[in-house]
Amino acid sequence: MGVIKLIYFMKKITRYSDWSIKFKLLVMSILLTFCSILLISFISYKQYIRDFQKQSTDRIQQTIEQVSLNLDTYLDDLLSLSISPYYKRDVMAAVKSDNTGSGSEQLDKSRLIEDFLNEIMITPRNDILRVFIITFTGNVYIGSRTTANIETDIDFHKFNWYNQALKTQNPIFVPVHLEQIIKNPKKMVFSIVSQLRSLQDTNSVIGVIKVDANYSGIKSICDKVNMGKMGKLFIVDENKNIIYPESMAVSGLDKDSSNLISQIGTKSKTPETISQGKESYLINTAGVARSNWTIIAVNSLSELNEQAAKTRNMSFLLAVIFSLFSVLIFAVFYRQFLNPVMAIVKLMKEVKNGNLTVRYKGKSNDELGYLGASFNMMVSRIDEMLDENTALVKQVYEFRLLQKEAQFNALYSQIKPHFMYNTLNMISLSMQCGKYKNAVDNINRLGKLLRGLTNMNREISLEMEISLLDSYLNIQSSRYEGKLEFIIKIDAALYKYNIPALLLQPIVENSIVHGCEPKKEKTTIEIFNEYDANSVIIYVKDDGIGIPEDKLSAIRLKIDGTETDNTQSGTFECVGLANVNKRIKLKFGEMYGLQLFSRLGEGTVVRITLPNIPHMEGEYHVQTTDN
Repeated sequence: MGVIKLIYFMKKITRYSDWSIKFKLLVMSILLTFCSILLISFISYKQYIRDFQKQSTDRIQQTIEQVSLNLDTYLDDLLSLSISPYYKRDVMAAVKSDNTGSGSEQLDKSRLIEDFLNEIMITPRNDILRVFIITFTGNVYIGSRTTANIETDIDFHKFNWYNQALKTQNPIFVPVHLEQIIKNPKKMVFSIVSQLRSLQDTNSVIGVIKVDANYSGIKSICDKVNMGKMGKLFIVDENKNIIYPESMAVSGLDKDSSNLISQIGTKSKTPETISQGKESYLINTAGVARSNWTIIAVNSLSELNEQAAKTRNMSFLLAVIFSLFSVLIFAVFYRQFLNPVMAIVKLMKEVKNGNLTVRYKGKSNDELGYLGASFNMMVSRIDEMLDENTALVKQVYEFRLLQKEAQFNALYSQIKPHFMYNTLNMISLSMQCGKYKNAVDNINRLGKLLRGLTNMNREISLEMEISLLDSYLNIQSSRYEGKLEFIIKIDAALYKYNIPALLLQPIVENSIVHGCEPKKEKTTIEIFNEYDANSVIIYVKDDGIGIPEDKLSAIRLKIDGTETDNTQSGTFECVGLANVNKRIKLKFGEMYGLQLFSRLGEGTVVRITLPNIPHMEGEYHVQTTDN
C-alpha cells in the first residue's frame, strides 16, 4: 500500500494542472527566487571583478607612474653631472685645446680637467661610480670613486653610444653593460652619455662626457614596489633590453618572461590583458620621460581576483540561505496577506477605468482592513468631488460668459446716450441760430452713424470704424465751431483689418472732452498708424491741455486694471479707455492694448498696439508700406 500511495503522489505532482494554486505559487516563487539569486550573483560578481580590476589597474598605474617620477628624478641627478662642465669656462677651454701647447701646459690642462671630475664626484650619490670626458682628439680624462686605470689605444668609434653622442645633443642612455674604457672591468653599470660643444662656437663638438652608475639607485627605487607573488616589474629600453631586474639584465630573460615581454606594446599606456598558457596577466606600462625606458608592471589576474572569488562564494552562500528563509515566510503568510491586497488592486483597476461604484467588502480590523476602508472612503470622496467640480466649472464658465457680455453692454450703454444727447443738443442750437445747412449735414452724419451702430456686429473692419469715426468727428467739429480740427491718415492696407467695434471712438471722445473742451485755442486730433516687426500701432494724438503727472499715473493704473482704493478717485473719466484696453487684451492677448503718454500743456498721445496678422482668411494680410 505504501508503494501504491507513493506512485500516486508522484503522478500527481508531475501533472501541473493538478497542482493547487498555493503550491503553484510556492514552486514558482522558489524557482524565481533562486534564478534571481543566481543571475544577480553572476552579474554582481562580474561587475565586482570589473570594478576591482579597474581599481587595481588605477592603483598599479599610479604606482608605476610614481616609480617613473622617481626614476626621472634619479636620472636628472646623472644628467646634471653630464652638463656640469658648461659651468666651468676654464675646464671647457682645456677640453677644447687639450692637445695644444707645450708639454707642461698640456699637463696643467689634464690636471685641471681631472681635478674638476674628481670634484664633481664628491656627491652623496654613492651609486655614481665614474665620470669620463673624451675629447675630440681621443684623450680620456676620468673622475672615479675608486682607483681605476684607463685603457689606452681605444677606438671609441666602435662604441655605438660614442657615435650616437656625436650626432645628437640629446643625452644617450646606455643599457646595463660591463664597465668600459678602464682596465680589468668587473662591475655592471649603466651610463648616460652627452656631447660637449664649444662655448664660443655652439656648432663645434669638442668631446663627449660619460657618467657610469651602478645598479643600486634603480634597484632601491624599484624594489619598493610589491607586485605580489606572481607579479613582476620590468624596466626595458626602446629595444626591449632589460634594465631591471639586475639578474635578468645580466643573464638575460627566462623563456616565460621573454615571451611575455615580446607581446607587450611599450608605446601604449593603455592597460591590457595578455594570456600565457593557462594564466592571464594584467599589463600596465609607463614611460620614463628622461629616457626611452618603459616601466612594465605584470600582475596575475588570478592572484588579483582571488579575494573577489572568496567574497563571491560567501555572498552566494548567504544569499541562498536567506532566500530559503524568505520562501518559507512567503509560503506561511501568502494566504493571509496577499489575497486582500490583490482584491484591493483589482478594485483600483476598476476605479481607473471610471467605475466609481465598486467597494471593498473585507471586514478585518488589521492594516489591510483599514486600507480597504480608506479605499472605500477615497472612492466615495472622488465621486463627490467630481460632481462638485463639474458644478463649479459650469458656474465659473457661466459667470465669465455673463461678465464679458456685461462689459460689452456697459460700453454700448455708456457711449450711445452721452453721444446722442450732445449731438442732438448741437443740432438744436444750430437750427435755433438759423444754420439750417449745417444742421442738415449733421443730421445726415448722425443718421449714417446711427445706421452703422444699429447694423454692426461685435467686430467690424477698420475701414468701417474710420468711416463712423469721420462722421463722429465732423459732428463734433461742427459742434465746437472750428475750434476742433482732425486728421486721419490710416494706411489703406489696413482697411480690412477686423477690430472690436467702437475701438477708436471712446479714445477720440476722451481727447475731445478732456483735451479740447478745457482749451481756449484750436485743438487738432491726429489719427495715424505705424508698424514694427510683429505689430500694427495706431496713434490718437491731440495737442490739448495734457494731463498732470500725478493724475496721469492714476489713469494708467486704472487702464491697466491695477488701481487700488487710493487711486480710484478722480479717474472715472477714463472708464472708456479701460474698457477698450480690456477688450483688446480679451481678443488679442495680454501683450497688446493701450499705452497713455501726456505732458501738461503739450497734449496727449494714446498708443494702440494690435497684432500684425490676417483677420480675414484668404483675403487679407497686413503689409508694411512706406509713407
